[in-house]
Amino acid sequence: MIPTEIILSPGTYQTIIDEQNIQRDKVEADILLMLENHFSIPVVIREENTDVIVAKELYPNPCPVCGRRIPFLRDMIDRLESRPANKIRCPLGHRYDGQIKVYYLNILQKTGENLGSKTIEVCPACGSKNIQHLSPTDVFCFDCEWDNLKGITQ
Repeated sequence: MIPTEIILSPGTYQTIIDEQNIQRDKVEADILLMLENHFSIPVVIREENTDVIVAKELYPNPCPVCGRRIPFLRDMIDRLESRPANKIRCPLGHRYDGQIKVYYLNILQKTGENLGSKTIEVCPACGSKNIQHLSPTDVFCFDCEWDNLKGITQ
């Protein structure tokens, strides 16, 4: 799969600008260009069907005749999209019918961790503030060695 485009809602776009500390005095087109250079793929801002990465792949890949994988996927996908024929050519010259599969990958999935989880500030066992956060939900105490970490199963 090759990521070909990022589609953001205006709110997510604003959040990214805030997180990247981009100056507000820049022209909007310059900010969008900076994001495209940062992500190395085009960024689109729109109201519906947003917060996804559009990824494409060739099918079948590898070549059904010789089994070689198709190099330069982005170029081959661009060629297939610009021509009426849907023939793929492998590195050895075999031509076969192919298609482009398009995937929309959600980039802002809501999980239990980011839906209002509370961070622990004081150790519940000894009351010490000498604690270490490993994630928003995983914590251990330096003083009494209390933790809420999940055990490793073998």
